[in-house]
Amino acid sequence: METINVVAAIIERDGLVFCAHKPQARQGVAAGWEFPGGKIEPGETGEDALRRELDEELDVRLSTLWLFDSIEHDYPEFHLHMDCYVCNLLPGESIRLSEHDEGRWVDRDELPTLDWLPADRKLVMTLGMFWDQAFAPEHL
Repeated sequence: METINVVAAIIERDGLVFCAHKPQARQGVAAGWEFPGGKIEPGETGEDALRRELDEELDVRLSTLWLFDSIEHDYPEFHLHMDCYVCNLLPGESIRLSEHDEGRWVDRDELPTLDWLPADRKLVMTLGMFWDQAFAPEHL
């Protein structure tokens, strides 16, 4: 089975995280909520890929990021390896969606209520358990 390496951004602002909804199915995966990001291109680091993907998908730049977790998930067509980063936007940055049909800033309680893509569900559970540690000032 092919492995696809991707990165995902857990963007935090004022105690909320940004979630994005993909409207169309792709590679055998139905539409649903996700943390924005995308594929790591050959020669890129995870951090470089995340900065590029967020510039392309959300038209934003990051100030800080750090690796929070890595998720492994088997979809019917491929195996996904997803490096998940907690990050902040540079001051004054505003998200502009280009590949998603909806975006939301949600709190810890609302996070599990969204219809997440299967790989992101594991991340949502982990983030919910470690919310305070993930967004501690020493990381951001």
